[in-house]
Amino acid sequence: MSRRRYLRLAGGSLPAISGLAGCLGGELNQQPIRVGALLPLSASGALGTVAKHHRRAIEAAVADINDAGGPLDRKLDLTAGDSELDQSAAKTAFDSFVDNDVVGFVGPVTTDISRSLADDLARKRVIAISPSSTYPDLATAAVRDGTKYFDRTAANDVQQARVMAKILDDDRYVAADTVAIAHADNDFGTGLATAIDERISGETVATVPFTPGKDDYSKRVETVVQSDADAVAFVSEPGNTAMLEQLISYPYYGESVLSEGLIPENIPLYMNNMYSASVATERTSSSIELSQKLEDITPLAPYTQHAYDAAFLLGLAIEQAGEADATAISDSLVSVSGGVGQTVTVGEFERAKKIISAGRAVNYRGASGPVDLNDDLEPLDSYVIERVTDFELDELELLRAWVFEEESTE
Repeated sequence: MSRRRYLRLAGGSLPAISGLAGCLGGELNQQPIRVGALLPLSASGALGTVAKHHRRAIEAAVADINDAGGPLDRKLDLTAGDSELDQSAAKTAFDSFVDNDVVGFVGPVTTDISRSLADDLARKRVIAISPSSTYPDLATAAVRDGTKYFDRTAANDVQQARVMAKILDDDRYVAADTVAIAHADNDFGTGLATAIDERISGETVATVPFTPGKDDYSKRVETVVQSDADAVAFVSEPGNTAMLEQLISYPYYGESVLSEGLIPENIPLYMNNMYSASVATERTSSSIELSQKLEDITPLAPYTQHAYDAAFLLGLAIEQAGEADATAISDSLVSVSGGVGQTVTVGEFERAKKIISAGRAVNYRGASGPVDLNDDLEPLDSYVIERVTDFELDELELLRAWVFEEESTE
């Protein structure tokens, strides 16, 4: 039974409870620190693979932390909860985390689940570090008394929208006067579609929401084709590209600009000549280290590196804060992820503990990149403009993270 649940059920007088807490204080300080992972574990298809890979990455990070003695010389005790891609199920899993004194967790994966839990995170003072919820408005979500309880290791979709708008507008690429935006009919798709529409120079002549997972998109496809748009901006999650395939076979002769993660390793015929806005990934020693840890499931699903980094940052922030408390963790995340201090990376938790114990700052550079979190507890990523040419993915332009700094502070 958790300490929180015990005190709630004890029903004794305040002096008795206080005495109990005093007796247990030393013992509790040696107990494991409870952390969680909230993932769509029962999902099928592409998101099922994402959940499996994320779980393995989180487990690898926890193992690396515990092998170094754990934060505050206490081991992390990891509990996995299944969001089931359902807000009610996610709330049930979250409530279980709360009852079991989980101070923070990695997840959720999808935007709609993250948005549905935002108020609960702030009310219960539990911190979530999402590896992949990129909805723009989450930058200001889950705030209570000046502390933010929602963090993410993936960039705000405002960045992706700017890159997709650049592809659509620039004379070097599409130079579209008219654009149709086809997007998954969920929080992620609607948020990114809106951000694209706000940033393109051309006219949006059709906005077409669609439900992922359907077999027939003929009516949605006809709407895009009949708009006679110069280009379509296609927004969906990895693996959900059936509508795009049907659009090209209709046929649609305009250009196509895809959101992050839609072009698979084995590129299908219909994607030839399509553009993509993708987070720039470097083959660094950190990413190679994680790939080796997870070599049996490579190539890794999108955002798997971000899941490892989220768990590792959670451990670093506890060590830096000096206590396993969500508010203190939140207050420490910018410090341990920032661009100053001595660099630590994948697997280097023991080194980080020595640096922190010496009173010096650490700067975590993760498997996914620098992971320098700003005041909204989210990073700015570098992006690359890519195009499929002769079934190979060519990098056309690299946009460094600093390019996005001006808009992020507006």
